[in-house]
Amino acid sequence: MSQLVVRRIKANWQDRMRDYVVVVDGKEAGRVGDDAEARIEVGPGTHSLHLKIDWCRSPKVEFSIAAGEAVHFECGPNASPFLVLVYITLWKNRYIWLRRLDPGIGPGKA
Repeated sequence: MSQLVVRRIKANWQDRMRDYVVVVDGKEAGRVGDDAEARIEVGPGTHSLHLKIDWCRSPKVEFSIAAGEAVHFECGPNASPFLVLVYITLWKNRYIWLRRLDPGIGPGKA
């Protein structure tokens, strides 16, 4: 099996007490809390990934993974106190940012 690792950065105030749902290939695969990491077993091949909270989510990202490989992503909230209403209404599909980390860059160092 291969491993998908999703690291959520520590937020100043947004969603600190709530988990993000990790969705792989359209199905809930796990949850990640504030300043925490989720490790999810996935099969080799191409997968889609996004995170969600209530009606808000991140953009979908596709990634390929080989047998025995670990793929790392980092995420966090986009909204600031001044823009939160815009993010939960107009930009609800960009409420959470999500990026893949390069193999040479560890979590939190991107």
